Parts: sequence; C-alpha cells; structure tokens
Amino acid sequence: AIDRLANSNQCNWESVTMEIHVSTINLMKTADRTLLAEHRVRFVSFMALGQHENHLGYIVHGGPKIWYCHVYQSDGSCADMARAIQNACNARYKLLLAKQEETKKVQKPETPGIFSFFKKLKRKSPETERRTLATKG
Repeated sequence: AIDRLANSNQCNWESVTMEIHVSTINLMKTADRTLLAEHRVRFVSFMALGQHENHLGYIVHGGPKIWYCHVYQSDGSCADMARAIQNACNARYKLLLAKQEETKKVQKPETPGIFSFFKKLKRKSPETERRTLATKG
C-alpha cells in the first residue's frame, strides 16, 4: 500500500524536513522551515517501510475515528528515519512504564479482601503452628 501511494501523483508531493524527537515528529517545509504538522509520538499507531526502502509510511491517530496516513519518499534509504521513529516510540513506552510504576508506589494499598483473609488463616492454621513448634522444641 505504501509503494502504491508513493507512486501515485508524485507531482503533488511537497519537499519536507522531518524532525524526530522523543515526544513529537515535526514536518516542515524544506524551503522556509514552516511547520506543516506536528504529531505526538504516542499517537503513532503503525509504521512500515515500503517494498523499496526509500518509502516510509506511518499512521497517526488524530481524534475520535480520525486517522492520518503519511507516506514519505526519500532519495536514499528511509531505514534511519524508521529507526529514529521506533526509538522515539520505545522511549515513550519506557516513560509510560516508569510513570505507572511511580503511580503504583504512591497509591495506598487496597484493603485486604476476604481471599487474603483466608490465605492468612490457611498459612497460620493450628496444625501448621503445632508442627512449627514441635520442630523448634
């Protein structure tokens, strides 16, 4: 699909510069550096190289039931761009995991339910305690 899109209507393509950061992908006109689009890395849902490695495409979630597909053609290989986007996605994922761990530490522990009560009873049954005391004494 990427190659089919890349080969259609190439006269309408605009020359852009892509800046890839940990949290955003910025697309700017190459001529005057005007910002055309800014995509949050967290909303990139799919990315792939085309059959020819000079084609790259990714899909960004733009809102409720809105998805944007962007296809790029480069004079050279797009593999480095794909790796940079992948690294940004991995970095965002690691930040998300770190925040979740931090949130778990801050949250109060839940009150024990009936199952934890029975587990404690099972662990400290009189038979177990007697066996423990007999082996100690």
